Amino acid sequence: MGEFKIFFQVILPLIKPAIATVAVFTMVPIWNDLWFPLILAPSDETQTITLGIQQFVGQYATDWNAVLASVSLAIIPVVVLYAIFSRQLIRGITAGAVK
Repeated sequence: MGEFKIFFQVILPLIKPAIATVAVFTMVPIWNDLWFPLILAPSDETQTITLGIQQFVGQYATDWNAVLASVSLAIIPVVVLYAIFSRQLIRGITAGAVK
């Protein structure tokens, strides 16, 4: 057996819950980040979803319908990621809780 075959048949199935847990817990803060993209992508062409949502919030008036519609669309990738990796995520979180 080669090293790659051992990795893909033995090691990868064992660490799949850990990979899913790290992926979900890393993706959510990055997806919701506001200040880092604001500094690195200030133009309209390179804005992220969170920066676009901030355009609906004003100092004196806020278009709450547009904000809630934008947030509803922005949460779709996170929900899809959770739906795909939910079984591995739960296994990864509970793996260290059992003696």
